[in-house]
Amino acid sequence: MSDEDALLARQAAGGDSAAFTALVRRHERRVRAFLSRLTGGQGADDLAQEVFVKAWRLAGDWRGQGSYGGWLMRIAWTSYLSARRADARRHGRDQQDFEARVETSGSPDARIDAERALAGLDERERAAALLCFGEGYSHGEAAKIMDLPLGTLKSIVARARVKLVSALED
Repeated sequence: MSDEDALLARQAAGGDSAAFTALVRRHERRVRAFLSRLTGGQGADDLAQEVFVKAWRLAGDWRGQGSYGGWLMRIAWTSYLSARRADARRHGRDQQDFEARVETSGSPDARIDAERALAGLDERERAAALLCFGEGYSHGEAAKIMDLPLGTLKSIVARARVKLVSALED
């Protein structure tokens, strides 16, 4: 956790909108990228906006345990799940899996292969893989973000890794 994030978060909790704006600028790219990869880009910007509105409303709830970015990712994950449930209720059926978006610096073929491999994971595996491999969160941080026991998160990441490697080797 950065000391600057902690200071800005305390100021935001006290109602300082400029401090909160600085936090948004620091973390917006990662939150938007995470949501875009989960949703296949469909509605990710609206969902990210919702995340930051919730974060502002709940600014006083962050207690400095773990990183501020991790706290935002937790809000992003729960917002994503809520949106999926609402959409499924609205359509009266389970929503089909979103195609994941992966930013790779490799060839277009490598990007397509990576997108297909991620799309082959279930939503928990995809989220865990994106958090741990794509965003660089530790297993402990990802477990907190996804509200899972550490052992469960590690099992999900291990399964995701095996599936990704297998899909990319094919």
